[in-house]
Amino acid sequence: MTLPLNAALQDRMADPEFLAWAVAHQRELRRKAAGLAQITTHPDPHAGGDVRGQERAWAIRQAHEKHLHDSAIAQIRHS
Repeated sequence: MTLPLNAALQDRMADPEFLAWAVAHQRELRRKAAGLAQITTHPDPHAGGDVRGQERAWAIRQAHEKHLHDSAIAQIRHS
């Protein structure tokens, strides 16, 4: 589910932090959808050999998501 950013972007009085979050959230949703599409529509017969790569990619995505979350919480606390 994506947010209707066009209306928010047209509103010049919109909160820039919210817009940054909305753009990052949409990007993350697109990444998750692309990852799910790769898994469900392009089965890899040699997936066992690439498990480490998949785990590493998952860990990097999770760390990035945690960093964004922690950063947002820190900004909220300091305002």
